[in-house]
Amino acid sequence: MKHPPKFKAFLASVRTPNLPSVACNVFSGIAFAAVAAPINTWHAAAAITSGICIYLAGNLLNDWHDREWDAIHRPERALPQRIFQASSYLMLAITLCGAGLVAAAINPRSLATAIVIIGLILIYTKTHKVWKLAVIPMGLCRALLPLLGYFACAAPLSPSMQPPQALVLFAISLLVHVGGLSLIARSESLANPSPNLAPDLIYPIAVALTTLAAHSSNNIGFNHVWPAALPYLAWSFLAIFLLRKSVHSGVSMLLAGIPLIDWMFLIPLSKYAGTQLSPFALLAPPVACLLGKFLQKIVPAT
Repeated sequence: MKHPPKFKAFLASVRTPNLPSVACNVFSGIAFAAVAAPINTWHAAAAITSGICIYLAGNLLNDWHDREWDAIHRPERALPQRIFQASSYLMLAITLCGAGLVAAAINPRSLATAIVIIGLILIYTKTHKVWKLAVIPMGLCRALLPLLGYFACAAPLSPSMQPPQALVLFAISLLVHVGGLSLIARSESLANPSPNLAPDLIYPIAVALTTLAAHSSNNIGFNHVWPAALPYLAWSFLAIFLLRKSVHSGVSMLLAGIPLIDWMFLIPLSKYAGTQLSPFALLAPPVACLLGKFLQKIVPAT
């Protein structure tokens, strides 16, 4: 079935293929909370809704802010083609930010996390064309999604409560992966993108492996970490191969593979948690990965 041009243009503006990975990142934080106590389904749904709303808002705000730059470098996007009014993107972004905050308000710490993510989106949107290190706030937006899910669904919080160390390491892995691929994605809009990008791409994988080494050395009962890393590593090295031929194909592959980072942590978490974590939780990352890749056939992920 053919999508109406406006509808398809909007799906591209909000980077629809990345939504499954956003939902999966929040879900993984919820899974960490489920190990300690039963999860309130409404709180879980609110956390995922918050993450998705804020992500949608960030993409719309980015396209609104970059509309003049996109008119020269990305003329295929909706605003340069005048398919939508620029003001409608800004208003919808503000509305979605508000909805994301309302959904996150089920817990003071999840609300605070949502506020920080929105602040990082604003920093990235304002600086990413002039500051290479803007990939750090971009990566932090992803890294905080599991914490958003965790804080929204964790048992009643004490003032001294801290997220599990493994969850922090998971967030660091997301930061490194997304920051690395964001650096690579910068070359998509260049007239002659450099084909020699493999070293830049290996570095986030290497750091992710370092994170896993630190994770497995923790005395918290986590085993089976290295086999759980194999799907992510295989997917990432395939992305490197594609990157040598096409920056767009390689970056799209890396974006679709983000949920495999979740898998690296959910698999050992399920072994550690036993019956406290539903085995269906392990299906979320591969389903999100494949769904994201399928959606890339409809609209681009970048």
